[in-house]
Amino acid sequence: MLTLINILVLFFSFLIIYQILLAYFGDSVIEGLTNNDSEYKPYGKDPMILAQQNAGNISVLKKQVDELTGLNQLFQDLSGNYAGLQSQVNSLVKAQNDYTNEMTGGSEVQITGTTTSDSTTSDSTTSDSTSTTTN
Repeated sequence: MLTLINILVLFFSFLIIYQILLAYFGDSVIEGLTNNDSEYKPYGKDPMILAQQNAGNISVLKKQVDELTGLNQLFQDLSGNYAGLQSQVNSLVKAQNDYTNEMTGGSEVQITGTTTSDSTTSDSTTSDSTSTTTN
């Protein structure tokens, strides 16, 4: 009879073995690499071919930079959202502080009994209290 612990051990063992098999026999995929449609090519030795490849590589790089300009707008939007959220948090903290000052009168509350004093207290025990039961 398989218990829950045995089932979980088998499940996680299967996952570990599966990941090891993927590492050795799976396709080697590099995430985030989107160079499939680019025409960037390594350079040769002929000066005329170098000039043509340079022009082609510049156009490919310009296309990639143009794709990044959309990210700049997204970054500016996120930066504006962050500034707006920061001002909202600041106003909430100020409102909470004002409410606390209103409730307490604006001064610190004096709490007694939290400090220890140098005076010693003596415990007196009485041995006179005995209880008797009668049947």
